[in-house]
Amino acid sequence: MGFGFKKKHKDERVTNLQNMIYRELYVLIVIICALSVVYKQFLVEGPAQHLWTEIIILIVSSGYYLVRSSMLGIFSDEVEMHDRSSKISFNMRNFLISLLVGVGLALTLAIVNSQKYAEGPQETTYFFFVILFGCLMIYIPVLFGIMVLPYAIAKYKSDKVNERELEEMNDEDVR
Repeated sequence: MGFGFKKKHKDERVTNLQNMIYRELYVLIVIICALSVVYKQFLVEGPAQHLWTEIIILIVSSGYYLVRSSMLGIFSDEVEMHDRSSKISFNMRNFLISLLVGVGLALTLAIVNSQKYAEGPQETTYFFFVILFGCLMIYIPVLFGIMVLPYAIAKYKSDKVNERELEEMNDEDVR
């Protein structure tokens, strides 16, 4: 080892347990940020500018994990392990989540705004369906683009990294 530093030997069990704790911590932080966004958006009156910190934490951490795991080639392995152990494939799960979140968001906005701005039952019904249809047309494609397309691209990149590593290993075996 260079510069007089000794390489420390680590217990694999301890390292795996530490990694498990880090994963749990990451999930906890994401849940706290998501709950904070929901709380500030729906329960606290005020400008939306107070949401930026949580949104940046959610987007940057998720994006970093996605890019890094696809660059290392482990993302496709994670997807394969998920697909083996689950009845619903990873892509189908992301599609269903984006669909359900889009419909839930559209229903929430349609109910709240039709109750808030309509005058009378006929106008409430009309506002509800107009807002619902408009939100569905906006949110479902946007959520699909946010939740499904990046994972498909990451899986493609991860598969390419795995293929390149496999080719390099086969070339070394031939020599």
